[in-house]
Parts: sequence; C-alpha cells; structure tokens
Amino acid sequence: MTAAEFEQLTAPEAECLLRGRLALFLDAGAAPCEALLLAAQVEVAEDAALQLLQQGLSGDLALRLLARPDIVEPDVRGAASSG
Repeated sequence: MTAAEFEQLTAPEAECLLRGRLALFLDAGAAPCEALLLAAQVEVAEDAALQLLQQGLSGDLALRLLARPDIVEPDVRGAASSG
C-alpha cells in the first residue's frame, strides 16, 4: 500500500489496518516498539517484513533493510514488491 492509498482510508479503516499489521508483527516476534514502527510504515510489505522477522532479524533491522530495497536479498525483494 502506498502512503497516498493509506491517506484515502477512513479513520476506522486505517485503525483496522494498523491494528492488524501490529498484531502480525508482534506475533512474528518483533518487540512492541519495533512492531509499532513496522506497522506504521504502510509502504513496507507485510510478507517481506514477516519473512525477515521469522528469520530472526529484529524489527528495527527488518525496517532498515526494507526501507533500502537495494540491499535486500532478491527473494525478499520479490516478496516486498508483491504486497
């Protein structure tokens, strides 16, 4: 989802989206603060972030990598672009 698409959501839709993303990242093992930061970055694909978290990366590192797609391995980049 792009930032422009997110801005078009109603407040309840945005809240539902953010709560869902937060729950996913918490369930995948991200620390609460890191999960919140990941959830708020709606341009970061959920599946790519989940893959990195499940590989044992911290939420902070996952966010840094996904914010710099030029340094992420091809299989994760492919997942990031499909979401």
